[in-house]
Amino acid sequence: MSKIIRQVQKAPVVYIGEKHLDRDKEILAERKLGELLPEVVVLTDPDGAKLIPVQEVDKVERYLNDRVQKATQISLQDGQKAGYDRGLNEGLAKASEVLNQLDAAIKDAVNQRESLLLEAKQKILDLVIQISRKVTYDAVKADPELTLGMISGVIDSLVDRSRLKIKVHPDHLPIIEQNIESFLKGSTTIKEISIESDPRVRYGGCFIETPTGDIDARLESQFEVIEETILAGEERL
Repeated sequence: MSKIIRQVQKAPVVYIGEKHLDRDKEILAERKLGELLPEVVVLTDPDGAKLIPVQEVDKVERYLNDRVQKATQISLQDGQKAGYDRGLNEGLAKASEVLNQLDAAIKDAVNQRESLLLEAKQKILDLVIQISRKVTYDAVKADPELTLGMISGVIDSLVDRSRLKIKVHPDHLPIIEQNIESFLKGSTTIKEISIESDPRVRYGGCFIETPTGDIDARLESQFEVIEETILAGEERL
């Protein structure tokens, strides 16, 4: 019997204050929010962090606007009894206080949303890199000739190629040894070349020792460089 699985997309949420506060601070934040905005729904995620859905921000704005109107009406009524001027000033003060609270609540929601977006962006980048690693490793594992192409490309870029020691994954050693002559074709500068197996080198990469230094052409090293380049580019945006 086949099963149908529907993936339910969760609505964006904002956390009350900073995420992962200690339990006492989380409870205090929820209590204060409940006293100020009792109509706003407060949820608790699996980690125990208090959060509200992003769409609740509209409800917050409507609720606080209503508070402003009520505060103004009450102040005007008091003003009729105790003096128009005093009532008007008190009404303006209360309205200003409520508006400041509204402004702070909206700014906090926006900041939390931006933090969530940055976190999601980082997770997407990590996932892309992981997928790229898997696809590449699976491809070179299935086709050792890709490793031959990698080695040839590295050798062509060397300044001093007189003596070369090439280290590859043990499973790729036989086919690399069988094609060692292909590295010598068209080159009169290579005087000595040897191939060794090294379990530290994964499929598709190589590590080459030369008289002037070592060349790390392992795939994992190249992926590290790619990841650093991507992250550096994101930081500049």
